[in-house]
Amino acid sequence: MTKSFRSAGIYVLSLALTIFGLAIPLVAAGDTVPPGKLAVLDLDPAKTTISYSLDGWPHHTQGTFKLKRGVVEIDPSTGKMTGTITVDAASGDSGHSIRDEEMKSSVLEVDRFPEISFAPRQVLSHGDPQKAFPVKVMGLMLLHGVQHALTIDAVIKRDGNNVTIHSNFLVPFVEWGLHDPSILMFKVAKSVDIDLITDAHLSWMPPSAMSTRGTSPDSEVK
Repeated sequence: MTKSFRSAGIYVLSLALTIFGLAIPLVAAGDTVPPGKLAVLDLDPAKTTISYSLDGWPHHTQGTFKLKRGVVEIDPSTGKMTGTITVDAASGDSGHSIRDEEMKSSVLEVDRFPEISFAPRQVLSHGDPQKAFPVKVMGLMLLHGVQHALTIDAVIKRDGNNVTIHSNFLVPFVEWGLHDPSILMFKVAKSVDIDLITDAHLSWMPPSAMSTRGTSPDSEVK
């Protein structure tokens, strides 16, 4: 089941990034939105948990990845988003050193692709911005050098300038063209489950100061 874990890790990282992007929508739901200002969410790597789970037989694989950095801007008037959320591809940890090393070198190829990122682009919808509320965000996930369009759902909680985002979703890695680790009697799910919880700080800035930091280079979108 070593191969199954590798594939799971890759997809999990990407997914995790996508979830962070969902955090942005909560800004538009704030009770005080400065006129003409863009909302900025700075994700805290120390207060972020990215977990992945891959069903399989006879083994079920679980592990974590670490957030490297994440800053996203959102225009409350249009829902448009910019910025990038980045995960450290080499941080995958399942508690099994040999399996983790194989995942990083053979699947993620961290020497060539040290980061997995998600670039949120548009808030599609959000619920009643009171306490905890749902949001749906569309963006682009960069995984192993290829971008994939991905829409994520999340639940956001805002307490003043402190924001907490929780998202759980599936990444269809086989459909995206990644290796299917299933071999004969050893079966692995075609999608990996990602669970993300992160804290972020909310601030405001004028449109002219919109950050371009962390912008992902253009790549093929699948």
